[in-house]
Amino acid sequence: MNKLSLLALSLILLFPFFRNNKSKNNEVEIIAVGDNLIHNSVLKSGRINDSTYNFDRLFDVMRNDFQEADIAIINQETILGGDFMPYDGYPNFNSPNELGDAIVKAGFDVVLQASNHTLDVGVKGVTNCIEYWKQQNGITYLGINENQHERDEIKIIESKGIKFALLNYTYGLNGRTLPDDKKYLVNLIDTASIINDLRKAEELADFTIVFPHWGVEYVYEPNKHQKSLAKIMTKYGADLIIGTHPHVLQDIEWVESDNGNKSLCYYSLGNYTSGQKATPRVLGGMAKVIIKNINDSIFIDKAELVPTITHYEWINGTSLHQTYKLSDYTETLEKRHSLNHYDSTFSFKYIQELADEIVGDWIANQ
Repeated sequence: MNKLSLLALSLILLFPFFRNNKSKNNEVEIIAVGDNLIHNSVLKSGRINDSTYNFDRLFDVMRNDFQEADIAIINQETILGGDFMPYDGYPNFNSPNELGDAIVKAGFDVVLQASNHTLDVGVKGVTNCIEYWKQQNGITYLGINENQHERDEIKIIESKGIKFALLNYTYGLNGRTLPDDKKYLVNLIDTASIINDLRKAEELADFTIVFPHWGVEYVYEPNKHQKSLAKIMTKYGADLIIGTHPHVLQDIEWVESDNGNKSLCYYSLGNYTSGQKATPRVLGGMAKVIIKNINDSIFIDKAELVPTITHYEWINGTSLHQTYKLSDYTETLEKRHSLNHYDSTFSFKYIQELADEIVGDWIANQ
Protein backbone atom coordinates (compact mmCIF):
# COMPACT_ATOMS: atom_id res chain seq x y z
CA MET A 1 0.00 0.00 0.00
CA ASN A 2 1.48 3.38 -0.97
CA LYS A 3 1.94 6.28 1.45
CA LEU A 4 -1.08 8.17 0.09
CA SER A 5 -3.36 5.16 0.63
CA LEU A 6 -2.01 4.67 4.15
CA LEU A 7 -2.70 8.34 4.92
CA ALA A 8 -6.26 8.08 3.59
CA LEU A 9 -6.90 4.94 5.64
CA SER A 10 -5.51 6.62 8.76
CA LEU A 11 -7.81 9.61 8.32
CA ILE A 12 -10.84 7.33 7.88
CA LEU A 13 -9.99 5.42 11.06
CA LEU A 14 -9.28 8.57 13.07
CA PHE A 15 -12.24 10.61 11.86
CA PRO A 16 -14.76 9.24 14.39
CA PHE A 17 -12.33 10.07 17.23
CA PHE A 18 -12.03 13.69 16.16
CA ARG A 19 -15.75 13.97 15.48
CA ASN A 20 -16.62 12.74 18.99
CA ASN A 21 -14.21 15.17 20.60
CA LYS A 22 -15.95 18.03 18.81
CA SER A 23 -19.39 16.93 19.95
CA LYS A 24 -21.00 18.40 23.04
CA ASN A 25 -20.99 15.02 24.77
CA ASN A 26 -17.50 15.63 26.11
CA GLU A 27 -17.82 19.33 26.99
CA VAL A 28 -19.76 21.33 29.53
CA GLU A 29 -20.77 24.93 28.91
CA ILE A 30 -20.88 27.01 32.07
CA ILE A 31 -22.28 30.53 32.08
CA ALA A 32 -22.43 32.93 35.02
CA VAL A 33 -23.86 36.40 35.47
CA GLY A 34 -23.13 38.93 38.20
CA ASP A 35 -25.03 40.84 40.83
CA ASN A 36 -28.82 40.60 40.70
CA LEU A 37 -29.27 43.70 42.85
CA ILE A 38 -32.92 44.45 43.53
CA HIS A 39 -33.13 48.17 44.22
CA ASN A 40 -36.54 49.77 44.75
CA SER A 41 -36.85 50.66 41.07
CA VAL A 42 -36.29 46.99 40.14
CA LEU A 43 -38.71 45.93 42.85
CA LYS A 44 -41.37 48.28 41.48
CA SER A 45 -40.77 47.01 37.95
CA GLY A 46 -41.97 43.57 39.03
CA ARG A 47 -44.94 44.67 41.11
CA ILE A 48 -48.36 43.68 39.76
CA ASN A 49 -50.31 44.83 42.82
CA ASP A 50 -49.63 45.39 46.51
CA SER A 51 -49.00 41.71 47.20
CA THR A 52 -48.06 40.14 43.87
CA TYR A 53 -44.89 40.34 41.75
CA ASN A 54 -43.57 38.96 38.48
CA PHE A 55 -39.90 39.40 37.56
CA ASP A 56 -39.81 37.32 34.37
CA ARG A 57 -39.05 40.44 32.36
CA LEU A 58 -35.60 40.72 33.99
CA PHE A 59 -34.53 37.54 32.21
CA ASP A 60 -36.63 37.48 29.03
CA VAL A 61 -34.04 38.84 26.61
CA MET A 62 -31.22 36.44 27.60
CA ARG A 63 -33.41 33.49 28.57
CA ASN A 64 -32.12 31.29 25.72
CA ASP A 65 -28.52 31.73 26.88
CA PHE A 66 -29.41 30.57 30.38
CA GLN A 67 -31.52 27.64 29.24
CA GLU A 68 -29.07 26.38 26.63
CA ALA A 69 -26.07 26.30 28.99
CA ASP A 70 -25.27 23.06 30.79
CA ILE A 71 -24.79 24.96 34.05
CA ALA A 72 -26.17 28.50 34.49
CA ILE A 73 -25.22 30.53 37.57
CA ILE A 74 -26.48 33.83 39.01
CA ASN A 75 -25.31 35.89 41.96
CA GLN A 76 -28.52 36.65 43.86
CA GLU A 77 -27.13 39.60 45.77
CA THR A 78 -30.26 40.23 47.81
CA ILE A 79 -31.95 37.82 50.18
CA LEU A 80 -35.41 36.32 49.59
CA GLY A 81 -36.25 37.11 53.17
CA GLY A 82 -39.99 36.61 53.33
CA ASP A 83 -42.92 38.91 53.94
CA PHE A 84 -42.43 39.19 57.72
CA MET A 85 -40.54 42.37 56.78
CA PRO A 86 -41.49 44.84 54.01
CA TYR A 87 -39.93 44.17 50.64
CA ASP A 88 -37.34 46.88 50.14
CA GLY A 89 -34.23 48.00 48.29
CA TYR A 90 -31.10 49.77 49.49
CA PRO A 91 -29.75 49.76 52.16
CA ASN A 92 -31.57 46.79 53.76
CA PHE A 93 -32.63 44.65 50.84
CA ASN A 94 -35.48 42.18 51.07
CA SER A 95 -36.72 40.59 47.85
CA PRO A 96 -39.91 38.55 47.31
CA ASN A 97 -40.01 34.86 46.50
CA GLU A 98 -41.41 35.71 43.05
CA LEU A 99 -37.88 36.80 42.17
CA GLY A 100 -36.74 33.25 42.86
CA ASP A 101 -39.61 31.95 40.75
CA ALA A 102 -38.34 34.05 37.83
CA ILE A 103 -34.76 32.79 38.36
CA VAL A 104 -35.96 29.17 38.22
CA LYS A 105 -38.12 29.83 35.16
CA ALA A 106 -35.21 31.57 33.40
CA GLY A 107 -33.20 28.36 33.52
CA PHE A 108 -30.59 28.94 36.21
CA ASP A 109 -29.15 25.92 37.98
CA VAL A 110 -26.98 27.52 40.67
CA VAL A 111 -27.79 30.52 42.88
CA LEU A 112 -25.11 32.34 44.89
CA GLN A 113 -26.44 33.83 48.13
CA ALA A 114 -23.31 34.78 50.11
CA SER A 115 -23.02 38.57 49.90
CA ASN A 116 -22.63 41.59 52.14
CA HIS A 117 -26.45 41.88 52.06
CA THR A 118 -27.22 38.32 53.18
CA LEU A 119 -28.06 39.37 56.73
CA ASP A 120 -29.96 42.55 55.79
CA VAL A 121 -33.19 41.32 57.41
CA GLY A 122 -31.57 39.12 60.01
CA VAL A 123 -31.37 35.42 60.69
CA LYS A 124 -35.04 34.85 59.87
CA GLY A 125 -34.52 36.29 56.40
CA VAL A 126 -31.72 33.80 55.72
CA THR A 127 -33.69 30.82 57.04
CA ASN A 128 -36.70 31.85 54.95
CA CYS A 129 -34.46 32.07 51.89
CA ILE A 130 -33.03 28.61 52.54
CA GLU A 131 -36.51 27.17 52.97
CA TYR A 132 -37.59 28.68 49.65
CA TRP A 133 -34.62 27.32 47.69
CA LYS A 134 -34.97 23.85 49.24
CA GLN A 135 -38.42 23.63 47.64
CA GLN A 136 -37.10 24.33 44.13
CA ASN A 137 -36.23 21.21 42.16
CA GLY A 138 -33.03 21.40 40.17
CA ILE A 139 -31.60 24.41 42.02
CA THR A 140 -28.34 24.33 43.95
CA TYR A 141 -28.03 27.28 46.31
CA LEU A 142 -24.68 28.24 47.79
CA GLY A 143 -23.27 30.39 50.57
CA ILE A 144 -26.05 30.00 53.17
CA ASN A 145 -26.63 26.99 55.39
CA GLU A 146 -29.41 25.51 57.49
CA ASN A 147 -27.03 23.91 60.00
CA GLN A 148 -23.39 23.01 60.62
CA HIS A 149 -23.73 19.79 58.63
CA GLU A 150 -24.73 21.75 55.53
CA ARG A 151 -21.88 24.23 56.12
CA ASP A 152 -19.37 21.37 56.21
CA GLU A 153 -20.81 19.73 53.12
CA ILE A 154 -19.23 20.35 49.71
CA LYS A 155 -21.98 20.90 47.20
CA ILE A 156 -21.39 19.03 43.96
CA ILE A 157 -23.31 18.97 40.72
CA GLU A 158 -22.60 16.61 37.86
CA SER A 159 -22.88 17.36 34.17
CA LYS A 160 -21.96 14.96 31.37
CA GLY A 161 -19.96 12.79 33.75
CA ILE A 162 -17.92 15.66 35.22
CA LYS A 163 -18.32 16.38 38.93
CA PHE A 164 -18.13 20.08 39.82
CA ALA A 165 -17.52 21.25 43.39
CA LEU A 166 -19.04 24.69 44.04
CA LEU A 167 -17.95 27.05 46.85
CA ASN A 168 -19.31 30.52 47.70
CA TYR A 169 -18.10 33.04 50.31
CA THR A 170 -18.53 36.71 51.21
CA TYR A 171 -16.01 39.14 52.68
CA GLY A 172 -18.52 40.40 55.25
CA LEU A 173 -22.09 41.33 56.19
CA ASN A 174 -22.07 45.13 56.24
CA GLY A 175 -21.04 45.29 59.88
CA ARG A 176 -23.57 42.71 61.05
CA THR A 177 -22.37 39.64 62.90
CA LEU A 178 -23.67 36.09 62.97
CA PRO A 179 -25.09 34.81 66.27
CA ASP A 180 -22.63 32.72 68.28
CA ASP A 181 -24.84 29.65 67.90
CA LYS A 182 -25.29 30.15 64.13
CA LYS A 183 -21.81 30.85 62.78
CA TYR A 184 -22.58 28.32 60.06
CA LEU A 185 -25.39 30.44 58.59
CA VAL A 186 -23.33 32.36 55.98
CA ASN A 187 -20.01 31.37 54.43
CA LEU A 188 -17.50 34.09 55.25
CA ILE A 189 -14.12 34.49 53.58
CA ASP A 190 -11.70 32.87 56.00
CA THR A 191 -8.48 31.50 54.56
CA ALA A 192 -8.28 28.44 56.80
CA SER A 193 -11.92 27.49 56.11
CA ILE A 194 -11.51 27.96 52.37
CA ILE A 195 -8.38 25.79 52.31
CA ASN A 196 -10.19 23.08 54.27
CA ASP A 197 -13.14 23.20 51.87
CA LEU A 198 -10.86 23.06 48.85
CA ARG A 199 -9.04 20.03 50.20
CA LYS A 200 -12.36 18.22 50.61
CA ALA A 201 -13.46 19.31 47.14
CA GLU A 202 -10.28 17.87 45.64
CA GLU A 203 -11.23 14.46 47.01
CA LEU A 204 -14.81 14.58 45.81
CA ALA A 205 -14.89 16.39 42.46
CA ASP A 206 -13.15 16.61 39.10
CA PHE A 207 -13.30 20.41 38.83
CA THR A 208 -13.68 23.08 41.51
CA ILE A 209 -15.27 26.51 41.08
CA VAL A 210 -15.06 29.18 43.78
CA PHE A 211 -17.37 32.21 43.87
CA PRO A 212 -15.94 34.88 46.21
CA HIS A 213 -17.92 38.03 46.99
CA TRP A 214 -14.95 40.38 47.37
CA GLY A 215 -13.11 43.48 46.22
CA VAL A 216 -13.86 47.20 46.34
CA GLU A 217 -17.07 48.63 44.95
CA TYR A 218 -16.87 50.64 41.70
CA VAL A 219 -13.15 49.92 41.17
CA TYR A 220 -12.13 48.30 37.87
CA GLU A 221 -8.89 46.74 39.13
CA PRO A 222 -8.73 43.83 41.59
CA ASN A 223 -6.95 44.76 44.81
CA LYS A 224 -4.03 43.01 46.55
CA HIS A 225 -6.34 40.96 48.75
CA GLN A 226 -8.22 39.58 45.74
CA LYS A 227 -4.96 38.73 43.98
CA SER A 228 -3.50 37.07 47.07
CA LEU A 229 -6.64 35.08 47.83
CA ALA A 230 -6.92 33.97 44.20
CA LYS A 231 -3.40 32.50 44.43
CA ILE A 232 -4.21 30.72 47.69
CA MET A 233 -7.41 29.26 46.26
CA THR A 234 -5.53 28.16 43.15
CA LYS A 235 -2.79 26.53 45.21
CA TYR A 236 -5.30 24.36 47.04
CA GLY A 237 -7.33 23.26 44.04
CA ALA A 238 -9.57 25.97 42.58
CA ASP A 239 -9.79 25.55 38.80
CA LEU A 240 -12.10 28.48 38.09
CA ILE A 241 -12.77 31.59 40.20
CA ILE A 242 -15.73 33.86 39.46
CA GLY A 243 -15.98 36.97 41.63
CA THR A 244 -18.79 39.36 42.45
CA HIS A 245 -19.48 42.50 44.55
CA PRO A 246 -17.71 45.52 42.93
CA HIS A 247 -20.79 46.29 40.74
CA VAL A 248 -18.44 46.96 37.81
CA LEU A 249 -16.43 44.69 35.57
CA GLN A 250 -12.91 43.75 36.60
CA ASP A 251 -10.02 42.01 34.89
CA ILE A 252 -9.85 38.36 33.84
CA GLU A 253 -6.58 36.46 34.06
CA TRP A 254 -4.90 33.11 34.50
CA VAL A 255 -3.56 32.69 38.02
CA GLU A 256 -0.57 30.49 38.83
CA SER A 257 0.31 29.54 42.38
CA ASP A 258 3.75 28.74 43.75
CA ASN A 259 3.10 24.99 43.49
CA GLY A 260 2.39 25.25 39.75
CA ASN A 261 -1.40 24.99 39.92
CA LYS A 262 -3.35 27.22 37.54
CA SER A 263 -6.85 28.64 37.54
CA LEU A 264 -8.83 31.14 35.51
CA CYS A 265 -10.12 34.11 37.49
CA TYR A 266 -12.94 36.47 36.57
CA TYR A 267 -12.40 39.03 39.34
CA SER A 268 -15.83 40.65 38.95
CA LEU A 269 -18.77 40.24 36.56
CA GLY A 270 -20.34 43.56 37.55
CA ASN A 271 -24.12 43.88 37.81
CA TYR A 272 -26.60 41.70 36.02
CA THR A 273 -29.35 44.12 36.99
CA SER A 274 -29.68 47.00 39.42
CA GLY A 275 -31.21 50.42 39.81
CA GLN A 276 -27.84 52.13 40.03
CA LYS A 277 -27.56 55.38 38.10
CA ALA A 278 -24.00 55.43 36.77
CA THR A 279 -22.78 54.26 33.37
CA PRO A 280 -20.09 51.81 34.58
CA ARG A 281 -22.66 50.07 36.76
CA VAL A 282 -25.04 49.20 33.92
CA LEU A 283 -22.17 47.41 32.17
CA GLY A 284 -21.88 43.80 33.27
CA GLY A 285 -20.69 40.53 31.85
CA MET A 286 -21.67 36.92 31.37
CA ALA A 287 -18.77 34.54 31.89
CA LYS A 288 -18.85 31.74 29.36
CA VAL A 289 -16.50 28.80 29.96
CA ILE A 290 -16.22 25.49 28.12
CA ILE A 291 -14.89 22.60 30.19
CA LYS A 292 -13.69 19.59 28.20
CA ASN A 293 -13.08 15.99 29.15
CA ILE A 294 -10.69 14.13 26.88
CA ASN A 295 -9.50 10.74 28.08
CA ASP A 296 -10.29 11.74 31.69
CA SER A 297 -8.24 14.90 31.36
CA ILE A 298 -10.57 17.74 32.38
CA PHE A 299 -9.60 21.28 31.47
CA ILE A 300 -10.82 24.72 30.41
CA ASP A 301 -10.96 24.60 26.63
CA LYS A 302 -12.37 28.08 26.00
CA ALA A 303 -13.26 31.10 28.11
CA GLU A 304 -14.68 34.49 27.26
CA LEU A 305 -16.86 37.28 28.53
CA VAL A 306 -20.10 38.40 26.91
CA PRO A 307 -20.66 42.07 27.87
CA THR A 308 -24.17 42.92 29.03
CA ILE A 309 -26.08 46.12 29.69
CA THR A 310 -28.86 46.79 32.17
CA HIS A 311 -31.54 48.75 30.36
CA TYR A 312 -34.25 50.62 32.22
CA GLU A 313 -36.76 53.22 31.17
CA TRP A 314 -39.53 54.98 33.05
CA ILE A 315 -42.99 54.32 31.66
CA ASN A 316 -46.05 55.70 33.46
CA GLY A 317 -44.07 56.21 36.63
CA THR A 318 -42.55 52.71 36.69
CA SER A 319 -39.01 51.73 35.74
CA LEU A 320 -39.03 48.71 33.43
CA HIS A 321 -35.79 46.71 33.65
CA GLN A 322 -34.26 44.28 31.16
CA THR A 323 -30.73 43.05 30.54
CA TYR A 324 -29.30 42.68 27.04
CA LYS A 325 -26.14 41.28 25.59
CA LEU A 326 -24.23 44.32 24.39
CA SER A 327 -24.09 42.79 20.92
CA ASP A 328 -27.92 42.89 20.82
CA TYR A 329 -28.28 46.44 22.11
CA THR A 330 -29.34 49.21 19.73
CA GLU A 331 -29.11 52.95 19.36
CA THR A 332 -32.90 53.11 19.67
CA LEU A 333 -32.70 51.51 23.11
CA GLU A 334 -29.81 53.80 24.00
CA LYS A 335 -31.99 56.86 23.38
CA ARG A 336 -34.77 55.45 25.57
CA HIS A 337 -32.51 54.52 28.50
CA SER A 338 -33.47 56.51 31.60
CA LEU A 339 -29.80 56.79 32.51
CA ASN A 340 -29.64 59.63 29.98
CA HIS A 341 -31.38 61.75 32.64
CA TYR A 342 -28.83 60.95 35.37
CA ASP A 343 -25.42 60.50 33.74
CA SER A 344 -24.24 62.72 30.90
CA THR A 345 -21.44 60.27 30.05
CA PHE A 346 -23.88 57.52 29.13
CA SER A 347 -23.73 56.32 25.53
CA PHE A 348 -23.69 53.01 23.71
CA LYS A 349 -20.23 53.89 22.36
CA TYR A 350 -18.82 54.65 25.80
CA ILE A 351 -20.17 51.35 27.18
CA GLN A 352 -18.45 49.47 24.35
CA GLU A 353 -15.18 51.33 24.94
CA LEU A 354 -15.33 50.68 28.68
CA ALA A 355 -15.85 46.95 28.18
CA ASP A 356 -12.89 46.83 25.83
CA GLU A 357 -10.74 48.81 28.27
CA ILE A 358 -11.45 46.51 31.22
CA VAL A 359 -11.55 43.02 29.69
CA GLY A 360 -10.13 43.54 26.19
CA ASP A 361 -9.24 40.30 24.42
CA TRP A 362 -11.58 38.25 26.63
CA ILE A 363 -14.65 39.72 24.95
CA ALA A 364 -16.61 37.13 23.00
CA ASN A 365 -16.81 37.41 19.23
CA GLN A 366 -20.53 37.50 18.45
